Amino acid sequence: MPYHIAILSVCILALAVYFVVRGADVRLVLFTAGLALASLVFKPLIIFDTFQRVMGDGKIIGPICSAMGYAFVLRATRCDREMVRLLIKPVQQVQWLLVPAGCVVGFLTNMAITSQTAAAAAVGPILMPIMLAARIHPVIAGATLVLGCSGGGNLFNPGEPDIVAIQSATQAPLADVLGAAYQPEMICFGVAVLAFTMFAAFFKPSEAYTFQEVDDRELAKPINILKAILPPMPVVVLLLSQPKFHLFPALLTYYPDGLPVPHIMLFFTIVILLINYKEVSALTKSFFEGLGYAYIHVISLIISASCLIAGMEAVGLIQVLVKVVSNFDLTAQTISGSMTWLLAVLSGSGTAPSVSFSKAVLPELAKINPQGAVDLGIIGAIGATFGRTMSPVAAIVIFTTTLVDAKPLSIIKRTAPALVIGFLALLIFRALI
Repeated sequence: MPYHIAILSVCILALAVYFVVRGADVRLVLFTAGLALASLVFKPLIIFDTFQRVMGDGKIIGPICSAMGYAFVLRATRCDREMVRLLIKPVQQVQWLLVPAGCVVGFLTNMAITSQTAAAAAVGPILMPIMLAARIHPVIAGATLVLGCSGGGNLFNPGEPDIVAIQSATQAPLADVLGAAYQPEMICFGVAVLAFTMFAAFFKPSEAYTFQEVDDRELAKPINILKAILPPMPVVVLLLSQPKFHLFPALLTYYPDGLPVPHIMLFFTIVILLINYKEVSALTKSFFEGLGYAYIHVISLIISASCLIAGMEAVGLIQVLVKVVSNFDLTAQTISGSMTWLLAVLSGSGTAPSVSFSKAVLPELAKINPQGAVDLGIIGAIGATFGRTMSPVAAIVIFTTTLVDAKPLSIIKRTAPALVIGFLALLIFRALI
């Protein structure tokens, strides 16, 4: 890479970070930076070619949009709320369990509903009254909601953009990508929840608060078990339909790699429509609204990130980045997680940094070491996830502050130390094995 191109490229990326921090639309910044980089080497048209190619990529659009459509149907039928009530009921009366259990409930909800804010909207109105009635400080309650709903449960959903990007970039089987996420995510999240619970017990919030009586009439209503079990069913069926289990040999004849994600999401959407046949028209509208929401808020980020990557490839920055992490060692893992973490803190988005990293770096790495590329992609996704969870401009943090009447930084002070400890625990584990 010519010296002057390298300097100008770094300046463009620095300006991109600056404008994101200043609150400019992330998609506008990513696209513009990609166009500026490609223009340095007189190849601006590759950005337009990339835009056209990615905006119609069915391998990305299908899983993500269908998963979000299903989530919208779950919300419209209140299946998500019933699942939360079912999960929280066993620990409702045990005060010391409410903090870790609240994190777990948020985590499991985020597995079914990949939008962190949507997951918090399902969990918050149920979990917050229970925690406040138990005299748990609102800052702790809010931080519990953020950590649980944004701590990485979405990484176990096959329609999650981070997972789709890793699978698309490495061409690894979807089941292998999900399997690779299990151990590192559970280590990170488990240690983070443990640290968060200990900090909550020994370091009380300094913010003054007067506890008030809460209305728990909704909590006393009978739980609709059928509605409660529907949210996680697509994930369960997807895993059970994988070829290695040989549970559905007839299906493997048509789908040797397992059922496609959109097929599963559509099937369970139809199940909900049949159960709620009197509302079928309204629920159909909700499903397609979910598809549109996913395209506007998620696919658009992936398109813009792809344009930035195309620009970075044009000037040679991607090749440099690949060389830095191509040894797949602990240093490479630390760089991968830290890079996406920092960008997520600054932007408030976990999707953009994670997807950008996966699409930029993993295709070349997969040619050298396919499993190593998947592992680095997972580390990058966890870093972006944790960065978003401690970002004061993240949508879920802002949403939660409105529920508990707290400042974003009060929530971040509670989540950040636990998240750092969780990620360090993973790095130590990787160094020892």
